[in-house]
Amino acid sequence: MFFDLSQMKKSKFLQMDTVKQEAGFTLIELITVIVMVGILSSMALQKMMSVQEDAELVAEDATIEVMRANLIGNFGDDLLKGNFASYPTDPFQSLTKVPEGYNRRRSTAPNGEDDDDRLWVFVQGQTGGGLTAEQAGTTLVNFIPTGFIFHQRRDHTVVKWGYDASQGVISSKVIVNKSQLKEDLQNEQVEQGEETEDDLLLQRRRLGSLNADQEQSNRSNQNR
Repeated sequence: MFFDLSQMKKSKFLQMDTVKQEAGFTLIELITVIVMVGILSSMALQKMMSVQEDAELVAEDATIEVMRANLIGNFGDDLLKGNFASYPTDPFQSLTKVPEGYNRRRSTAPNGEDDDDRLWVFVQGQTGGGLTAEQAGTTLVNFIPTGFIFHQRRDHTVVKWGYDASQGVISSKVIVNKSQLKEDLQNEQVEQGEETEDDLLLQRRRLGSLNADQEQSNRSNQNR
């Protein structure tokens, strides 16, 4: 039996070349998979952040609506019972259930630090700064805040609502400062043509301002 050495060498070189090609394709495939996983992870993280924020915003708005209803309900109960009716200096008073994170002993606004995440607090006076009629988002042209409700979200974003104890009115939401995470999420929403929270709040304020102007116009017409 004779062996063709040249044929054996040729076969060996072909096998080595095949191995190299397979290793090369495997490396390219690996890089492609890593890139795809990175893209999908980024999309999943963004989606998770968006869902988490939506859930927190719904809970946040629901908390304020409960407080508004509580103010009106307690005032109405006092009137029906023949008692002197007035609104509390602190809108958290007489709530059947306070929101998670409420600190009744705290008298200062959240500062965006980790320890203040999920904090709800009421600060009396003008510590929270003034509000324009448009920011207040109310038809009451004489709305004057006697204090501010603050909430710090899990991403460190801080928001506030003005409270007028003389009329029992809570203003529209105002974003005090945004976390970097919030900024990044809104930039992504803008790039994708989606409405941001800023857009929605601006729409509400404009609507409130238009209602206030209409109410003022109706009063002027009635006084003529």
